[in-house]
Amino acid sequence: MTEHKHIYQAMFLLDNEEVRKGFNAAKDWIQTTLEKHGLEVKVLRLWGERQLAYTIGKRKRATYLLGWLEGSGDSVNEVKRELYLLGPAFRCMFLQEDAIPEEELVFGIEKMDDSALVIPEEVIEPDFEEPYEEPEEEQAADDKPKEEKKAEGADSDKNEASAEKTEEVKTDG
Repeated sequence: MTEHKHIYQAMFLLDNEEVRKGFNAAKDWIQTTLEKHGLEVKVLRLWGERQLAYTIGKRKRATYLLGWLEGSGDSVNEVKRELYLLGPAFRCMFLQEDAIPEEELVFGIEKMDDSALVIPEEVIEPDFEEPYEEPEEEQAADDKPKEEKKAEGADSDKNEASAEKTEEVKTDG
């Protein structure tokens, strides 16, 4: 049976710890894995290092690697299976496309000097939240005994009732 070849745009999220050891080594591992499973790599380039929209594991940032590939759907599934088990990529996404844009083909398989890529250090934040403290004004009002609060409530009810009676008298006249 002949497998249909499709064009895919792929995005790989690389662990910054692995990228600090060497971007080219991480990129080469991804490329080798793709080719091992029968995908032809047309473009593989750095898309950038960015903050993640939400924490994945303990990662708050990742290095994004963009690729344009040609191959079968079965090959893509095999690659995904391997990437989720091994290697520097902790997430990947493949989108089937009609064609590779000309401006992307210009990049090809990008090589860059590892020292040219600066990856910021992760800032480890504590896992606990600071306890909430009420502002002092609200706290002072809440510290009144319940009897005083009841008395204040009763006084305000009496004032409202007398105000209503006054209004009734004025409208009758």
